[in-house]
Amino acid sequence: MRERTALVLGGTSGIGLGIARRLAADGARVTVASRDPDRAARTARDLRSALPDAAVSGIGLDLGRPETIRDALRAHGDRDGPAGGGAFDVVVLNGPGHRPGPVTEATPEDFADAYRTMFLSLKQVVDSVVDGMRARRWGRLLYVSSSSVVTPLDELAVSSVVRAAVQTYLKLLANALAADGITVNSVVPGRIDTPRVRTVDAARATARGVAAEQVRGEAERRIPAGRYGTPEEVGELAAFLCSERAGYVTGSAFRCDGGMIAAV
Repeated sequence: MRERTALVLGGTSGIGLGIARRLAADGARVTVASRDPDRAARTARDLRSALPDAAVSGIGLDLGRPETIRDALRAHGDRDGPAGGGAFDVVVLNGPGHRPGPVTEATPEDFADAYRTMFLSLKQVVDSVVDGMRARRWGRLLYVSSSSVVTPLDELAVSSVVRAAVQTYLKLLANALAADGITVNSVVPGRIDTPRVRTVDAARATARGVAAEQVRGEAERRIPAGRYGTPEEVGELAAFLCSERAGYVTGSAFRCDGGMIAAV
């Protein structure tokens, strides 16, 4: 990854941070994105402190406002030169899911909002960087998906529907870009110990009237590995898929779930 430039959406916490840390450790020049530019800047400073040889910067990028994304990336490129805008070699598409809730309670507004923040925003990022990748005939697009694309989750109904749409888009995109040296893949995390998963566990606990610790313990017993994964473990898988070694790997989804997903 040395000398490659990487943009990691949602790179200030959880899986995004785990991926950003691994890419930076491997020598990529990493830009971490967050809705809060100050948080992105703090995360970049923390990574530079933890990895003295790392080149890490931060950018404010609001996935809730897809129409602002192209200009924000262009401005970052103007400011930071080859580490910004269309010059990114690697882009990690990682963003928030919709709030928990069953499909019977989902409104048309819920689906419209999720489509805007979870699909259109990612497409805007792709559209902003793909021409540069094509010109260089090298690129890596990696989507941080969810086990819900394999087995839809009742309590994450809206997210399950929209993530399935994103997966279809990415498969078609992989076919369209393969001849340009650009790969498009997904990682499918299972139960990873992140703030998002802890929020879902808390929602499940509230719905059942039990403690969140009980919900987590029950979930861990259903995972063959017997535990939740870590963001760093997802980062290791992501780093391979973003590397030179994965040049013939595209259009695929790779699980990092400790054996949790029962489907073949």
